[in-house]
Amino acid sequence: LILLDSLLQEKMSETESRSGCLMMIKLATAGFGILAGMSTFFVFTFVYGNVHAGIWALLSGVFSSFVLHLHLLYKNHRLAAWHTVTSLTANRNLGILAFLGSLAATIYYWYTAISQQQEMYPIRDSDMIAGVWAFMTVKWSAGLTYFGHKYNNLLVREYSLL
Repeated sequence: LILLDSLLQEKMSETESRSGCLMMIKLATAGFGILAGMSTFFVFTFVYGNVHAGIWALLSGVFSSFVLHLHLLYKNHRLAAWHTVTSLTANRNLGILAFLGSLAATIYYWYTAISQQQEMYPIRDSDMIAGVWAFMTVKWSAGLTYFGHKYNNLLVREYSLL
């Protein structure tokens, strides 16, 4: 976490734009993550019958919604009204826990698919697809960890100026 702190301190500047192009890209990717995760949940669970992939897609959508929530609060200058340093630390810790769990699941699914020489089809029995969606959860939980920590540091800096 010390390395993460030092990276964040270097990257965060007072002129960091809350409404610039980078923020719009962050909002768009998190919004797309929600849509992809939720729609994939229904398709893989109810159409193809791959419940493992569907559940991981749902979790991916949930974590992307957490990230979108943090971005929107930061963009609209409402972060301090919704979150405290403690709640952002809890978000970061949830992201770390989810990162470790979904990383373990990704490795398990991919190892199982490769060691048993599973085909991608039928989709119902594909561990490779479940591994892909577990990896998407790795990505969004890492995002929650990173941005929870980043916005936590922002709050600490803002309150230390008071």
